Amino acid sequence: MTSATHQAVSANGRRLILFGAFDRHNFGDLLLARCAAAGGRDEVVFTGLAARDLRAVDGFRTEALADAIATFGSEEADFVHVGGELLTTTAWEAAVMLQQTVDTSRFVALHDRNAEARAAWARSVLGTARRMPYVVARDELPAGWRTHFCAVGGVALDALTTAERNEVIGALRSASTLDVRDRSTLDALRRAGLTPGLRPDPATSTPKLLGATIRQRGHNRTITALRTRMRSWIAVQLAAAWGDDATLDCVALLLNSAAAARDAGIVLFRAGLAPWHDDLDTLRRLADRLGARYPLVIFDSPRVLDICALLASASAYVGTSLHGWIVANAFGIPSRCLVRSPSDKAARYTDTWCEVPRQWRMPDDEPLFPQQISG
Repeated sequence: MTSATHQAVSANGRRLILFGAFDRHNFGDLLLARCAAAGGRDEVVFTGLAARDLRAVDGFRTEALADAIATFGSEEADFVHVGGELLTTTAWEAAVMLQQTVDTSRFVALHDRNAEARAAWARSVLGTARRMPYVVARDELPAGWRTHFCAVGGVALDALTTAERNEVIGALRSASTLDVRDRSTLDALRRAGLTPGLRPDPATSTPKLLGATIRQRGHNRTITALRTRMRSWIAVQLAAAWGDDATLDCVALLLNSAAAARDAGIVLFRAGLAPWHDDLDTLRRLADRLGARYPLVIFDSPRVLDICALLASASAYVGTSLHGWIVANAFGIPSRCLVRSPSDKAARYTDTWCEVPRQWRMPDDEPLFPQQISG
């Protein structure tokens, strides 16, 4: 850690420590870190479940929580859980997503059918016995630290086990501030006797916080090459979980129709390189189905700000990434989230903040971008 980081303190004299899934590649989590860091302080302390350096993809150098406690435990600090679906990420899920992608299948095969084996392996990977590792209670931290939850999500709270749910609720009861980002999470916590606030995801402020930097990225070689190849494009992202043949066939028909209606090319991109996120092979198989009717590019930059520039310059966005939708919508780009059911986190979020539904469920006969969807 740099000496400058040692000097990072919050405006009230308390050190500012940001905690989240900044330790793996996911567009939304790394963007949330960037938005939090753009709040006016030159340096903040980033912590996660593992020590990682993701600066090469526009992330940050992140300390493991245990190391941050050892370094700053004698100080007063504000410990901020920074957005995302942190309230329902289990230890097993977190441990798998921190692995190298090539190792994922092996670990899943070894432990997926045995709950006790899963729990033991997750504890060995994460170094914590917490069932919900991205939710940290005040009494697990040094005496001078306060906990905060900033626009967090937890649409699957009611689907957790009793022990998992009790752990989350207990940690939230000890927080100094608690804000959630969707009405589903809000209602679940109210039923548990909590009184959270409701606020939109911090990434809605991306144009304000990061707009100048994103405009600069919009003139780099990668985006300029896209503009040379096509006059306009629909930015498209698809999670690996949507990679079955029937779904890809449906998405390809959908996109070809949208491209024809908008006279636009199609740019496919990944919003997460960590396990259980996006997969390049899924995009290639989708590209094969799209054919050569319109200009088509697979955008291979994993950099968060490059992805923001791609979205900000698009004529439309469609994908399974909620933060893809949030960023595109924040820049005024017509956008749709692909969801499988009304209970998906993207559906719950867009239903909370949009008068006109902004998700698209498959199969469906309506156009991808109906006339009333303008931004």
